[in-house]
Amino acid sequence: MGRAAHRLADPPLGRHGGRIVLRPIGPRPRRSRASGTPERLVRHPLGEASTGGFPGRPHPSVSGGNAYGRPGSCAAPVDVLLVSLDPDVVEVSALLASAGHRIQGTLVQRRPRPDPRTFVGRGKLDEIRDRLAADPVDVVVFNGELRPTMHHLLERELHVECYDRLRVLLELFAQRASSREGKLQVELALLHYEVPLLREWIHEADIGERPGFMAGGEQRVDAYYETVKRRIKRIRDELESIRREREARRTLRKERGYHLVALAGYANAGKTSLLNALADERLLVEDRMFSTLSTATRSLTGTRKRILLTDTIGFVDGVPFWMAEAFQATLEEILHADLVLLLVDATDPDTEIRRKVRLAARTLFPNVPSDSVIPILTKADLRTPEAIVAQTEILAESEFHRPPLSLSVRGGRGLTELREVIERTFAFPLELHLVLPEDAEAPSKLNWLYEHAEVVSVVHGPDRMEIVARCRLDDRERIERLGRVLLSRSLA
Repeated sequence: MGRAAHRLADPPLGRHGGRIVLRPIGPRPRRSRASGTPERLVRHPLGEASTGGFPGRPHPSVSGGNAYGRPGSCAAPVDVLLVSLDPDVVEVSALLASAGHRIQGTLVQRRPRPDPRTFVGRGKLDEIRDRLAADPVDVVVFNGELRPTMHHLLERELHVECYDRLRVLLELFAQRASSREGKLQVELALLHYEVPLLREWIHEADIGERPGFMAGGEQRVDAYYETVKRRIKRIRDELESIRREREARRTLRKERGYHLVALAGYANAGKTSLLNALADERLLVEDRMFSTLSTATRSLTGTRKRILLTDTIGFVDGVPFWMAEAFQATLEEILHADLVLLLVDATDPDTEIRRKVRLAARTLFPNVPSDSVIPILTKADLRTPEAIVAQTEILAESEFHRPPLSLSVRGGRGLTELREVIERTFAFPLELHLVLPEDAEAPSKLNWLYEHAEVVSVVHGPDRMEIVARCRLDDRERIERLGRVLLSRSLA
């Protein structure tokens, strides 16, 4: 039986507007006496479990929280057996740890590609079964992507819930989502993940395999599938509305002379910490992956220029198109930024830094000009000066044209230099020498100049003031209406 049934079962059809939520990894399921199958695998697809089952979780809008029942709540920690075809399990281990789960063991089978039926070979599958018999766990996590047929077969063979890397990512996203946009993005990704599983489940129902179903189950699942498709369309429409609102805000900011700086990079690289340091903010900073799912925009302090900083979701390797599509509205903030600060964790090994920089370039190009990206080593206080020099050379050899920087938010190192680089990037291209009459309107005119330009000097005379100001090309005509321009020169 497919896992789509028990994962898409909350809430039932027609309840709370038909919203679908992902059930978090939970306690180890009990066995059905009749079939030996975990009870959670014999649920009615619409939430009516034939073996007692689990009560439906209330819609987040009713409970006041996210898909896990309350804001920021997490699934209870569970014991996990990790299975991988690659001995490098650092990232997936970090994902599981961030979700609060405990890895009780790791089994690695070195093979170039997954087995088309069971991900691992038959011998390794027997080893997993023996391991579970000797040391039971709640969930087996496969470090890769499982096709729907694999899900069905593995859970039937192992009698335990099986998840892949994408499923762990989605659970983590669901735990972190707090804003309206973040919740919609996560729900869209969850539904895209579940639809193929539901299709497989319907296929099994069509050929007569209907464990846990009462009469008419097949027709009700088809109806549920239609509900899922309608929900996907509704979410896309809402996200498109949010995207249009964000685009309108971007246009208005540019018209008012604001510059946008996007903080980008892999998860846990220190983006939110840097935003707090540059904007004198107190946004929540957590030492765990994907603490930021929605954008947060704040003003750069210590400058008269109109510069905005935007924190963005961290990059993730190996995600399918549908997951990238779900978070496209958030990623657009990077693509439309005037400057991108690409943060790289200095505590990563050199080989990992090379890999991440290479993949980041693939993500950003060609939509972002290479000279609009500044690579920055973060957490420099945790490495020796010699190591920082070597890693800076790695960044200098990358595809990004701007000189790399290194900094430490905790120690305050490199922040002043970064501020200066940002200010130079947005230096005004035009310098004007103008004269304003000392009349009743002079104070308001001078205030306007301070707000929209960089006032270099002001010399007050008996009946007039002489001003040197730097400004945008678009503001020249407005400034000429304020007073008489004596001289103008280009600074570009």
